[in-house]
Amino acid sequence: MKEITLGAYISMAYRSHFVRINNQMKELGLSSGQFHVLMVLSDYQGVTQDFLAGSLLIDKGTVARAVNILEQNGIVRRIQDENNRRAVLVYLTEKGEELIPQVEKIDREWEEAAYTGFTQEERKQAKSFLRKIAQNSYANAYEKGDRKWKEFPLKDQ
Repeated sequence: MKEITLGAYISMAYRSHFVRINNQMKELGLSSGQFHVLMVLSDYQGVTQDFLAGSLLIDKGTVARAVNILEQNGIVRRIQDENNRRAVLVYLTEKGEELIPQVEKIDREWEEAAYTGFTQEERKQAKSFLRKIAQNSYANAYEKGDRKWKEFPLKDQ
């Protein structure tokens, strides 16, 4: 391989992000598997597991496992939706609310480390490029008829 491919760079960034987040989440008694669910719940309370899966572009089983662990640890609670008895809404508990600043700090510190040496303009451009790459990559991975296809959640950011 004469030149490192885009996919290899993305894989390296993803893997190092995973390792760092996992190590820091261990200090909170959690793992990186719950990290992104907590990040979504920090912005959106009372959402379904389907919403979480769609927001994160991960399968429902992965979200269910993460929510189960968070519930067992007293970080989230599930409440049946009064308007739709089949739906269950996920909320942060008081313990979960107290945990969010630490989880957000973990994310900020990783992002700062990843952006080392970038100007503010380069940071904006890098994020924009990566969002476009993610959206294009996702669009090429699934067709709309595929049962795993979901609307790309970040298309307007």
